[in-house]
Amino acid sequence: MDNESIIRYKFYLCRNFLDKLLSENLITEAQCRKIEKAVIKRITEI
Repeated sequence: MDNESIIRYKFYLCRNFLDKLLSENLITEAQCRKIEKAVIKRITEI
């Protein structure tokens, strides 16, 4: 498995988790976008 596939899968898992939090109204859309950007930055640094 190459690095890009691993990054995509990690982001997919993160996105599913954020969607679940959004659907349960535990986070706002703005918080979701902020977390998403931070996760993308962190995943791509590795």
